[in-house]
Amino acid sequence: MKEVDTMPVSAIIHGEHVSRFTHCASRMLLSASMPQINKEAPYLIGIDIGGTKLAVVVADRHGQVIQKVRRPTEAMRGPGAVVRMLCEMSRDVMALASVSTEEVAGIGVSCGGPLDTSTGIIYSPPNLPDWEAVPLKAWLEEELQLAVHIENDANAGALAEWLFGAGRGYQTLVYMTMSTGIGGGLILDGRLFRGPGDVAGEVGHMTIVADGPKCGCGKYGCLEALCSGPSIARRARELLQTEPASFMLKLTGGNSDLVTAKTVMDAARQDDPAALRIVNETARYMAIGLGNTVNILNPQIIIIGTILVKAQDLLLAPIRDYLRRETWERVYDMVQIVPAELGDAVGDLAAIAVIQQKLAG
Repeated sequence: MKEVDTMPVSAIIHGEHVSRFTHCASRMLLSASMPQINKEAPYLIGIDIGGTKLAVVVADRHGQVIQKVRRPTEAMRGPGAVVRMLCEMSRDVMALASVSTEEVAGIGVSCGGPLDTSTGIIYSPPNLPDWEAVPLKAWLEEELQLAVHIENDANAGALAEWLFGAGRGYQTLVYMTMSTGIGGGLILDGRLFRGPGDVAGEVGHMTIVADGPKCGCGKYGCLEALCSGPSIARRARELLQTEPASFMLKLTGGNSDLVTAKTVMDAARQDDPAALRIVNETARYMAIGLGNTVNILNPQIIIIGTILVKAQDLLLAPIRDYLRRETWERVYDMVQIVPAELGDAVGDLAAIAVIQQKLAG
């Protein structure tokens, strides 16, 4: 067990020392008297932590964003520096909104996982180098003197679409992110379902093709390894080795290394056969993953974000057609497959949804 660091949290954040915490060390921090949610306060703060940008917003209890501050993440500076920026941004956004600490019910944080929601520890997210066992909740609470609750970004996105977006009015839904990776969040019978290890909903890592391409998780044939943005581009580049006349190459000046998922979709809209083949394969793989999910969970609605939103004209109909083959007819008739509604606002509202849900629960 690593030795507990006894330095003040403020010293750690302000760069005098950075310590890596174990479960034991962090629980000792959390056992101190920390701020509690103020259920009477009229405002909420949301913090969205991404690999390239940070955003802090103030919203009212209905989720209406009042003020927002954004900055680059500068993750290479380390967790202490990033948390210091988040504290500065939180104070700045409250000042812009003319909101005092006493008027804030609490802070919701949306951040890439893995993480532990009970302790608020972040464990080495891929987009945040050197964030190994960072006690984010304890650091923010100590500095800002407000209650903080943390969710991984996929779960937070599920809450946001459920409370503010396409999932309003439903009690059982699946939310999927389809971007640089594929993640998921589950709302089951009106509650966010995390699982005992905070890893439920990892739909991107179900096996779709046995012995398929290697995924970033180390497994082979995962949905993410086939249908994420980089994976769509990789499959297209592989196909271009035998399709030199494809419009995809015209869009990239003949350089296949420049092909992206957007290139594929743009070429498909020009009826390029190679691009249409990649789109069709993507829809097929997605339908297999969705079929597994639907048959197991029987959701009322599946909400898919990012790539599907931008390419719904190409992907939505074939996904639905293929899904019919993968599910029981009665189950298929019960479920809707829809694009996410919140768009670029999802990060802000995801963080707000985290604290709003904590207030409700």
